[in-house]
Amino acid sequence: MKIEVNDELITKLEKLSMIKLSEEEKEIIKKDLEEILNYMNQIDEVITENIEPMFSPVENILKNVFHEDKEKVSEYIENIIKEYPNKKDNLLKVPGIQN
Repeated sequence: MKIEVNDELITKLEKLSMIKLSEEEKEIIKKDLEEILNYMNQIDEVITENIEPMFSPVENILKNVFHEDKEKVSEYIENIIKEYPNKKDNLLKVPGIQN
């Protein structure tokens, strides 16, 4: 899949990350993204059929992941809820990610 790094993409990323970039920063990011995607395309070209994996981080992550769920009560929760400015009952309203 070819992703085109253009002004539209940079503007979309700028909006999603809720940051304001200067024109110079946009050009730097555009160049960096193009380099990253070109590298990823090179990796996609590597033929990996019939090659055994040497290491799988997933296998290490899945070891000993099951543990008994225990409820933990924090002594700070009540104070946080009490002091939070925008709340209803025990629910806290936070800003959304997108407009």
